[in-house]
Amino acid sequence: MDVSNELVRGRLLYDFKAGLSASASSRRICQAFGDSAVDERKARLWFQKFRSGDLSLCDKALTGRLQALDDYRP
Repeated sequence: MDVSNELVRGRLLYDFKAGLSASASSRRICQAFGDSAVDERKARLWFQKFRSGDLSLCDKALTGRLQALDDYRP
């Protein structure tokens, strides 16, 4: 079952606020939505973000130089 990133992140935030660990949260999400819903590493990264006070469910804006792709070949 494909599950949206927003749903997973919302559930991670809910579990964080409820006092669960990132590991327990990722297990519960995978049990409900399938093994590929979220891995434990990603859950730990989101919990770290929440602990720092950032409760936003959006990805950080990418920084750095953008690469342009050009398919034109003379």
